[in-house]
Amino acid sequence: MSLTSALLTAQSALNTVSKQTALVSRNIAGANDPDFTRRIGSVVSGPNGSTYLSMTRSADSALLSKFIESNSQYNASNTLQAGLDRLSGIYSADDASGSPSSLLGDLRDSLQLYASQPGNTSVGESAVTKATELANALNKGTEETQKLRQDADNDIGDSVKNLNALLAQFETVNNRIINGTRSGTDVSDYLDQRDGLLKQMSGEIGITTLVRGDNDMVVFAESGVTLFEGSPRTVSFTPTSAFSAGTGGNDVYVDGVPLSHGTFQQPYGTGRLSGLLQLRDDTAPAYQNQLDEIARSLVSMFAEKDQKTPATLPTVPGLFTYSGAPTMPADAAILPGIAGTIRVSAAFILTEGGNPALLRDGGAAGADYVQNPDGSAGFSARLQDLIGSISAPRNYDPDAAAGDRKSLLDFSAATISSLETKRKSVTQTNEYNTVLASRAEDAISNTSGVNIDTEMASMLDLEHSYKASAQIISAVDAMLNELFQAVR
Repeated sequence: MSLTSALLTAQSALNTVSKQTALVSRNIAGANDPDFTRRIGSVVSGPNGSTYLSMTRSADSALLSKFIESNSQYNASNTLQAGLDRLSGIYSADDASGSPSSLLGDLRDSLQLYASQPGNTSVGESAVTKATELANALNKGTEETQKLRQDADNDIGDSVKNLNALLAQFETVNNRIINGTRSGTDVSDYLDQRDGLLKQMSGEIGITTLVRGDNDMVVFAESGVTLFEGSPRTVSFTPTSAFSAGTGGNDVYVDGVPLSHGTFQQPYGTGRLSGLLQLRDDTAPAYQNQLDEIARSLVSMFAEKDQKTPATLPTVPGLFTYSGAPTMPADAAILPGIAGTIRVSAAFILTEGGNPALLRDGGAAGADYVQNPDGSAGFSARLQDLIGSISAPRNYDPDAAAGDRKSLLDFSAATISSLETKRKSVTQTNEYNTVLASRAEDAISNTSGVNIDTEMASMLDLEHSYKASAQIISAVDAMLNELFQAVR
């Protein structure tokens, strides 16, 4: 090899080592960026002993797809678990002592005590107080359930805004990737940014992707609706100003195509948006239906009937009344919102000018409804009937999904049981999804992330290579100097 060739080879090696050093420095700088993908430099031999550096990203599209899938599932189940925790927390304090089931048991016990002492007004007043606590608990349950729906609706609006913002950023980055690919420039930073945007989008909604020529990418929602193809599709949503039982929320639209919880992968969907839709439109309304059936049953159970023979007056609400009184709610049919308006009639409340003894005698609706016309202090037949009705099987609307032909005590207990059963199932699923998402993230980090120890070791190797090339140049320089001296 001539001295000139040796010098050119050493200079080429120095240039390559310099680029490798810059590449390693770039990796180290991106070590703390979760979206950064490690760059790999490969030395390629050229003519006359020259070398150059070829750079690639250590990206793994299969691992990214798996992370997107697991991240979507985690965000859906995590959102749903948070909502179920809120529903469970409405009555969970003090071992659920404030739940409708527990308070109904307290009311039954108070009625039994009153039946054993029907002439004791203070015992009757205590029973009316228990009834008031039960009605208040149902009011609270309705208020909290509808607040959960309202919060979910607001969060859906935030999710849609975030998704539109991400799609707009995605368009900018995707166009830069396409233009850079066509011109042959390095687009690795933009590819990292695009992967990061996909990760964020997957947290909001389940997505799939398709890569086309020039690194162009198309993004689909899990339902198959196009979210991005050349330009972002508009994701639209109209919030609902206020929720009450029976109020339906608006759909989310992607390019005019409606999305609802049912369009997502079952049972819990994918993406935060899916979990929010399920909470607003499925989980919370189902729980509200159960509360409404408890309230409807109480109104019917404690109703007053015309005592004349034959009866000519309609059956009307008694101890428990509601906003639709004096009309009685239909049997075995959910009356939306009744749990939010149920209350104890003022006719029974001593502090409001009422008489607790009406619970024993009847007659809150008038003289024709009195069962104890003589006002006997030992009369307890009506109280015994009420106690029996609490434990007697009843019919319920099948949409309440807590069983039929059960006593109201058993039905109210079943509402808690069904909620806790679903909550347990979702919690277990979320724990599983959390592990999957964590492992998918670790897999990407291990495959595509930066290991500082590895990069520092590479830096030391490059330092040795640099020294070796520098020594070659020094040796050639010395030889050339000797040659020039000899010529002189």
